[in-house]
Amino acid sequence: MEMKNAGRSTFSFWPSFPFIWYKDMSSDPIRVGIIGTGIFAYRHLRAYRALGEDKFKIVACANRSRDKAEKFAKEAGISDSAIYTNPNDLIHDPNVEVIDALLPVQYNREIVEAAIQAKKHIIFEKPIAHNLEDARKIVQAARKAQTIVTVAENWSHHSLVQAVADYVRQGGIGEMVNFTYDSARPFNPDSLYHTTKWRQVPQHPGGYLSDGGVHDMAHLIPILGAFDEVSAFITERKMGPVSVATLASVIKLANGAVGTANFTFASAGVKAMRLEIHGTNGTIRLTDDTDVEILGADGKALDAAALLKRKTVAGFEDVEGEMYNLYSAIRYGAEIVVKPEDGFAHLAVIVAALKAAETGTAIKVPQIDDA
Repeated sequence: MEMKNAGRSTFSFWPSFPFIWYKDMSSDPIRVGIIGTGIFAYRHLRAYRALGEDKFKIVACANRSRDKAEKFAKEAGISDSAIYTNPNDLIHDPNVEVIDALLPVQYNREIVEAAIQAKKHIIFEKPIAHNLEDARKIVQAARKAQTIVTVAENWSHHSLVQAVADYVRQGGIGEMVNFTYDSARPFNPDSLYHTTKWRQVPQHPGGYLSDGGVHDMAHLIPILGAFDEVSAFITERKMGPVSVATLASVIKLANGAVGTANFTFASAGVKAMRLEIHGTNGTIRLTDDTDVEILGADGKALDAAALLKRKTVAGFEDVEGEMYNLYSAIRYGAEIVVKPEDGFAHLAVIVAALKAAETGTAIKVPQIDDA
């Protein structure tokens, strides 16, 4: 069954691809077990509810803190018999079809491998892992899996970003020559995320640089293409209980274009992202994931209305887009948008930038199949 969008423009949000082999045409809602009932589990719960009770039903949850699990269960309508403190018990619950894992990233590999072994579908939070060794092993395990394995990267489900990616890939600005990217996010001392121990003492590379930076990669890589090599400088500021980094980098892309990418998680109240790409036949400017400008070869503005009007399939964006893609993949065999290979690529750029800053040399971006 092909998922169609009657209002789609010339540039398609969904890339052209064959459907994957897995398909389950059941009309029953997909039964989900959530492992990790912290802050963002409630955001996932809202997304499941937004899609409707005909698509997903939350039937189990697990947290090492029984109190936190019970609090979430009450909100989600989960029975007492399906509240667990051991994630493996949830994974082997025969009533659970899909594992939704929201854990400190150092546990991702263990949970993914257990879900695959139990023949359960799994969606798990970014970054893919706390190091590239685990990330590679997740990719390798997923390639052999008989079920769906996907990374929960909500920034991959922003329709304007995907429209710009299609426009650039299909030659809208000609051959890519140069790009500049600036991303600023403010430090919010009142954010509950700063109270989590795994962020205060991170095991993932660069702390906020990988935790937040992989979001940026989910925008940049589809638009710019694969990153080949990076040079970088990094500074850190201690802000409350966490260290917050700023990264300035020079990048060579696999397509030969060069550019700069700057990231800070310590701005004074400014939250903004801006990407400008120059090509042999024009320029495109993306601001946040909400506005775009296109300039022709003569430098004059072109009509960007078609890109601005683009919507995702069924109109779901962000976390809701993640869950709709998961539903479509399970029920109709649609292609997963964020595969483990994509999660690896997102993390690998950050790892390369950190190494470049440490060594003072340009570093090749690691690849999945590197020896």
